[in-house]
Order: sequence, then C-alpha cells, then structure tokens
Amino acid sequence: MGIHFYSEHEILDKRGKGDVVAATELWHHDVVQSRHAHEFMEIVVVKTGTAVHRMRTGSSRISTGSVLLIRPGQWHGYDDPQDFRIWNLYIPIKTLGGELAALRSHPVLAAFTSGTVTTARLSAPQPVPPVEGDDRSAAPSNRPSSVDLRTIEPYFEELAQPSASADRSLARLGQLLVVLDLLAPAFAFQKPGQSLPATHPAVIAATELLDGAPEHPWKLAELADRVHTSAAYLCRLFTRELGISPLHYLERHRLELTAQLLLEGDLSISEISSCAGWSDTNYMTRRFRAVHGMAPTRYRSEFQDRSKEMQFRLRHQPRQDPAS
Repeated sequence: MGIHFYSEHEILDKRGKGDVVAATELWHHDVVQSRHAHEFMEIVVVKTGTAVHRMRTGSSRISTGSVLLIRPGQWHGYDDPQDFRIWNLYIPIKTLGGELAALRSHPVLAAFTSGTVTTARLSAPQPVPPVEGDDRSAAPSNRPSSVDLRTIEPYFEELAQPSASADRSLARLGQLLVVLDLLAPAFAFQKPGQSLPATHPAVIAATELLDGAPEHPWKLAELADRVHTSAAYLCRLFTRELGISPLHYLERHRLELTAQLLLEGDLSISEISSCAGWSDTNYMTRRFRAVHGMAPTRYRSEFQDRSKEMQFRLRHQPRQDPAS
C-alpha cells in the first residue's frame, strides 16, 4: 500500500486559511487511516477514544490525552480506532524557519526539538484505564503533566477559524505560542509548579549555526569553537537539553531538508545530497532509508506525483467554505 503525502496546500489552502502561521482541525476517525506523511510539523492531541498509532519506529496504543509530535517528512497512521477524535495542530515549514526560529532562545521551544520524545501525555478530564498491548516506545505516554485538555481546547478552536486579519497575523502567532507553552510540559515531563530551565546560550548559538548552514561540512570541534566552548561540554549540553548530540541534530535537519527537496523539485539525488550538506550520497541514502523506511527515489515516487496533482487541483478549484 502506498503512502499518501499531505502538502501544506492540501491541508491549509483548501480550507480557506491561506498563508497562516498555524491552524488546527478536529478529526473524528471511525475507520483505519493508512500511513501518510506531512510536509509540515503536526502535533496531535487525542480528545477522546483510543487507536493504535503506527510509525517507522513501531506501534503503540494511544488514548485520551496522548500527544504526538510528527516532524516534517515522517510517516504515520492509525489502526483500530475506537471513538477516536483528535485535534491536529499544523505548523508550516515557513513558521518553523521563521517566527519560531526567531524565538529559539525560549525554553518552551526546546521541548519540541527533543530527539528522543515523540509521544507525551496531558492530564485527561477523566481517568483513562491502562490499555493492554502498549510497547516500550509508548512509555512516555504514561507520564501525566499538569496541563488539562480543557485548558488547551479553546485555543485549538480559535486556531481552527480562518484568520480574521493579515494571513500571518500577530494574533494567530500569539495563539500558537500559548498552545506551545501549554503543551511543552508534556514533552519536557515538567512536574506541577516546576518551570522549564532556560536553554543554554551555547545550545541556542549552535542550533542557529547548524540550521542556517546545513550544507557546511561541520565538525564538532569547529562548532564548539564557534560557540566558545569545548566539544565535550557542548555534547553534554545538547544531550541534557535536546536529548541528542550536535551532529545527530545536524543529521536530522539534513534528513528533513532532503525530504523537502525530494518533493519540491526535480533535482537529482546527488544534487539534493549536496544541497542538504551530505558529503556522501550513498551514506545519505542509507540514513534516509533507516529513518523513513525507504530509499529517497522511492520516497519521491510515492509522494511527489500526488503532491503536484493535489496542488494543481487546489489552484484551479473554487475556495471552499471553511464551515462546510
């Protein structure tokens, strides 16, 4: 079975939202949703029910209060939905590299950069009994935070509405930041009354360098020197605050950029490899296959034609009423 690719045009434009910093949508899944990938970042909050969530890294049972962080280019799907209703928060690439990148010094955003946590849990309005069959990858889901679903939902409802002013309005950005602030404790496993620690300046400076020039042949010693610290200390800082090493962070960024370039144009695999900063195309292919479960050529063939077809249809069809 093929994997469907959801572009930003398909998800955002067809609902009349336009070029917005973020948007939300409430879904009721009563049938299996086959595996699919996103061009954007998606945060999923389970409102009611249960389902089996499938990713490249494995499957786990999720239920009311579960929160999923799906990074750009990742694929996932849902099996065995039972009264399964979810809020989807869509954050476009432009926002990740724009408004949110400019605020990377805030400790809240560091919680969403973690390389080890993709599933968390919020406090549910009512206790949820444990579900048999959870695998070890679902362990973070069993750790509640101090945030209640009822606190976040009004902001989801606001972000589900079309923007009332400029497309990338400050009001909508403010709503997004409030939502991220409320969700961050679930991913950081913050205890009640505990504040998130400030991100170390060396980590902020290093991530800015890596994000700004992924094509540079970075070495750990050079990166540490650029942020005025030792390589060993920088590694400890990254591991403590982001859960991954600096070079692992860089590799993940290059993989996401590779996936984006595969879908956006007609560059050859070797050209994409070079643009994304890989020194060896064969190594890039191996790492891409390990993360996405398929080679870059197959990833492109699975997704690109569907993406282009959908964007063409959306450009040539009348706007739909967002309420329809």
